[in-house]
Amino acid sequence: MAKAQSAGEVGRRLRTDLRLQQWLLRFVGAWAPRSGASTSVWSSLYGTYSGCVVVILLLFVASLLFAMVHYWGHMLGVTMNACLMFTYVMNIIKIVAFLRMRPAIDQFIDELDSCMQEYGQELRSQKAAVFRWTALKSRIVSVARLSVTAMGCVYWAVMPAVRASACGHTVECRASVGLPAHVWYPFSYTVSPVYEVIYAGLAAGLMYGALLSSIMDGFLVSLFIYMAGHLQLLNLMLRSISGSQAEDDEDEDYHGEKRRDVAAASHFRQEQLMRWRLAQCVTYHCRIDMGVQRLSTLFGPILLGQFMMDIIAISATAFVAIAKNADSTWLVKYTSYLSAVIQQLLFYCWFGTDVLTESERLQMSAYSCNWMDASPRFRMELRIFLCRTHRPMRLTASKFYTISKETFLTVRKRYQHQSEKKCPLGERRPSEVSDSGMGASSGRDPEEEVGPEDREFCLCGLGEQETCRIVVEKR
Repeated sequence: MAKAQSAGEVGRRLRTDLRLQQWLLRFVGAWAPRSGASTSVWSSLYGTYSGCVVVILLLFVASLLFAMVHYWGHMLGVTMNACLMFTYVMNIIKIVAFLRMRPAIDQFIDELDSCMQEYGQELRSQKAAVFRWTALKSRIVSVARLSVTAMGCVYWAVMPAVRASACGHTVECRASVGLPAHVWYPFSYTVSPVYEVIYAGLAAGLMYGALLSSIMDGFLVSLFIYMAGHLQLLNLMLRSISGSQAEDDEDEDYHGEKRRDVAAASHFRQEQLMRWRLAQCVTYHCRIDMGVQRLSTLFGPILLGQFMMDIIAISATAFVAIAKNADSTWLVKYTSYLSAVIQQLLFYCWFGTDVLTESERLQMSAYSCNWMDASPRFRMELRIFLCRTHRPMRLTASKFYTISKETFLTVRKRYQHQSEKKCPLGERRPSEVSDSGMGASSGRDPEEEVGPEDREFCLCGLGEQETCRIVVEKR
């Protein structure tokens, strides 16, 4: 009895550990407290704080919009402001969605906790190792994402002040390079103390938006990591159906006691135990599948909007950065923004692939159990389970995109196509050019370089094997 209680206490300690991610969400105003009579005052105060964060982001978006209208002919500034505006509008949508979905997210996490405590009791040490590494991995990924974003925000917020100080804090200097973003207001905003207030507001909006995005990304990816951890545990359970990998701890629970009795019992009882384990795996698989679908339903619209905004931003910034000769200041801004967007896409797609990979391993894990010595009935049930696992689990963005590395590679190819430069003039002639007046060969060397009297048009394709066809027109 004492051993069973001890085992139950160990099982209760295994929970979905998202305390760090939830604390970070609470810090930026995206994690509302649980509803209740005792927390009504705290909920009201936190709702006010979240509203202030949304107002700061809206003011930042309005500043970008004013600058777009005022500096409409400035392609670099207008494109950068448009991309930032789309990004921060998406951040506002995400924080509102997180605040409204708090009860549904708590219910989803409770379901993960229930599965963690109910299944895999015969593999307690392995299960504990899997979820310890899952919790550590989720924290490392969240902190790494936040750190990279914070470094970029510090650069965007500090460097304008450094440049303004270097050029003497003149009105013209402040208007051109002295603010964290390319903004415009219908009043004089480059004189003190208005300049300092505007600078602080823009820096706060920039920092809050970027940190909010990275923290929410870290929370979502942590859920991806935990789903992959549950699939990893299911793979362990499938491989140990025959009992060859059963633990023999001193404090093992009643399932362990049952295995020791079965080892000396008849073949019939061994068969019943294997069928019971397979039934547990089938139930666990169904609950994980429902969890993956629920996760896609909860956050699918957010991920779809995020993917669309990222693709638009990548295409626009890549085109403008190549089409216009940007100076070093704009080049650094575009490079840092593009790297942040690409990192965000890779962040989702990389860990979404873990769920897909672990679900694809289920067939091999089930096939690796000792089914050769089992009865025909067990083999038939196992065959049905193998047919069910033939369809892998996929996290999707509202069923439009599969969140996987293949999606990221597709976006990367589009970015490469957008960034393809024009072919240079002065290419070698592939063949002799006919004389337009006589209709005979001009007598030039086929490898001779095209002279200034010729006009060349280089038509570059955008396929996998890029070719360049030179069309020469004789004047």
